[in-house]
Amino acid sequence: MFRSLFPGGQRADVVIVGGGILGLSTAVHAARFGVAVQVLEAGEIGQGASGLNGGQVIPGLKYDPEWLLEHFGLERGEILVNFAASTADAVFELIRDEKLAVPFVRNGWIQAAHTETALERRRTGTGSGGTVAPMSGF
Repeated sequence: MFRSLFPGGQRADVVIVGGGILGLSTAVHAARFGVAVQVLEAGEIGQGASGLNGGQVIPGLKYDPEWLLEHFGLERGEILVNFAASTADAVFELIRDEKLAVPFVRNGWIQAAHTETALERRRTGTGSGGTVAPMSGF
């Protein structure tokens, strides 16, 4: 049975399940619009890794930009590509704007190439949404 954790038992407009980065970010953004939010978390807030991401903040989606453009068309595909490219910035802006005491290092990521086509894309920088620099032995 759900018991309100608000003082006085106020009602929530939205209940968010999960106190990881996604749940908490959703709660903060909804509250900024005047929505009464309650977050439910089975453990400690922020104790786990949202979506089991291991604490990594990497912009992007499962599919390369070219795939998104091909399957969703130019207009919708570009919206998805731009959204994906901005996701890491949104996380770090939230940390800054909310003055969160969160230690982080922002210095890139490694993206493996699992096929010859993917290797060529990494070499030319296409499909990455950012600057690509090969590692030694690449």
